[in-house]
Amino acid sequence: MRDLRGRFAAKAGALILATLLAAGSVLSYIATIAIWSGYGTAPSYFDDLLCRDTMEGAMYNALYLVTESGSSMSSEYSYRQETMYAGFAYEVYYGAPGDGMLLGSGGSRENADVGLETSITVETSAPPPSDNGLSPDIAGEESTQEDLTVQTDASSAAGYYTVVGRLYQDLPSYGEFALSSRLYYTIHPISSISMFLTVLLGLGAVLSLIFLFCAAGHRAGVEGIVPNWQDRIPLELYFAGDALLLYVTLVMADSAVTSASSSTYGVGYLSGVAACILLAWLICLAALMTIAIRLKLGKWWRNSLCYLLLRFLFSCCRRLWQIVGNFFQILPAAWRAVLLVCGILAAQTFLTMVMFLSYNGGPAFLVALVLDLVVIMGTAWLCRQLQQIRDMGASLAAGNLEAKIDTRKMFRDIRVHAENLNAIGTGMTRAVEQRMKSERLKTELITNVSHDIKTPLTSIVNYVDLLEKEDLPEKATEYLAVLDRQSKRLKKLTEDLVEASKASTGNVSVRLTPILVNEIVHQAIGDYDERLTAGKLEVIVTTYEGNLNAMADGRLLWRVLDNLLSNVCKYALAGTRVYIDLSTRDNRVAVSMKNISRDPLNVNADELMERFVRGDTSRQTEGSGLGLNIAKSLMELMGGTFSLSVDGDLFKAELTLRQVPEDFQSSVQPS
Repeated sequence: MRDLRGRFAAKAGALILATLLAAGSVLSYIATIAIWSGYGTAPSYFDDLLCRDTMEGAMYNALYLVTESGSSMSSEYSYRQETMYAGFAYEVYYGAPGDGMLLGSGGSRENADVGLETSITVETSAPPPSDNGLSPDIAGEESTQEDLTVQTDASSAAGYYTVVGRLYQDLPSYGEFALSSRLYYTIHPISSISMFLTVLLGLGAVLSLIFLFCAAGHRAGVEGIVPNWQDRIPLELYFAGDALLLYVTLVMADSAVTSASSSTYGVGYLSGVAACILLAWLICLAALMTIAIRLKLGKWWRNSLCYLLLRFLFSCCRRLWQIVGNFFQILPAAWRAVLLVCGILAAQTFLTMVMFLSYNGGPAFLVALVLDLVVIMGTAWLCRQLQQIRDMGASLAAGNLEAKIDTRKMFRDIRVHAENLNAIGTGMTRAVEQRMKSERLKTELITNVSHDIKTPLTSIVNYVDLLEKEDLPEKATEYLAVLDRQSKRLKKLTEDLVEASKASTGNVSVRLTPILVNEIVHQAIGDYDERLTAGKLEVIVTTYEGNLNAMADGRLLWRVLDNLLSNVCKYALAGTRVYIDLSTRDNRVAVSMKNISRDPLNVNADELMERFVRGDTSRQTEGSGLGLNIAKSLMELMGGTFSLSVDGDLFKAELTLRQVPEDFQSSVQPS
């Protein structure tokens, strides 16, 4: 089915059809109201209210014509009788028609069929007319004095007028009776279906209008809504023009009614009113069509003077606000605060003076109250923002670099400070990520290099072992001994590097079980007994009474103790004592190891736990500088702590592990 919305012929046809159907519906509705009031329902025109109401008006006009002859309105009554009430005949009596005085008559025709004859009686307080006031019909006849006396006596006390009217069958083609008869013959045939006809025509008009509204803005061969010239006119100007056209239409309707000639009164009246109504209908329809197009285009308010004016005023206010804001931004924050407070105080002072000096200070009091509420709310909002800034600083100080603060609704100066705090958190997070990335890359490098070194190093160690079994010259044997010693040292360093890398990255499997710390400490001391004796070191163990049970991985704890005792053997002063204390505190098992350093300790405790840091900076002893770092990492993997302290030449290492509850100690087996 073709789309008819863009076809001009379909739109024109719908417009004409909507106009005709709307006019027919309105006329049918008026006819329905008239029928409900009793008009057009009689079997003949002469019996209908249309005829009788017009007849009544004609008889009153005849009464005024006879009784007010010679007045300024006499010509008007004569005009109405001859033109408006053509086809009407009358007789006016003072008193009853039989014995009253005939005051005047007119419009009588011989041999004409009378369609309707009726009379009205009008009371009056005026005296009976004199002989001079008789109508020409009576004054022209010869009458005796006796007849006049009898007639006067009979009507002198009547006190009312009687008008007898007759309407003939052959009505002229002009006048009120001709118009009312046309209305009767128009209404009477549809008296039984007028309501149905009104609804049917109205529905057809509505459907036609719906099609016009849907088709508004569509054109053949063009996609979308296309506005025309009237849709580009600002909405207020368009409505003002429509209102002006409607006013001109009403003036034209009034002129059409008042300028109708006597011979074409009815036709001129109806033609003028119909033309004005049609013009008003087209004006209103055009307004509705442009509203439909504007609504389809969307944002219809933008093509209006009010919107353009408000937009211009808003632009001016925004520009002024920017200028004032830029001026205040030049000033320091303290001066801005002072100016703001001064402005508030000045406004309060002015409002207070108005309240006390004016007759009615109620409005000024309300304005001052609103100003105080605004100041209180602004102060509360400022305090809330400062609280957020403080909380943000506390979060950053606590190490929460992911903390952020919403700055969208903050005051300008506070927002700048909050954005700086956000930037600090972001920068610190980025720096930490870079540091972690660097540490990870360094660890990966160490791990990869260590693995790459282990392969050729293993071959070297194996071939050295094979050479030691050969019969070599004495000098070569010495060289081979150095080579064996250094290759084993390099192998130990490589293993330490791999172990340190795994420990720092958490790539070591940890299996925590209840461990008897007493037993493992004594076992470690026993394994190092020969080296301790060779170094002239005496170990004094302060053993806790009973068993010390801790949650640990026996293999990793042994590695930690091995590193510590190895350092004691390497760096402790000969002839001194080594103290190992075992204790419990705060539900944790503590193991401390103290010794006197052979060389001055020129580094602090924290540096000693870093990688490749050794107590003797001259590096005269063997070692990789990774033992303490490995020990710290392994203790952290087991959920424990590792700390060092240096007091002069006194070196102290302390380990802590989570203690096993007493009710589980009975199930602990020596590791």
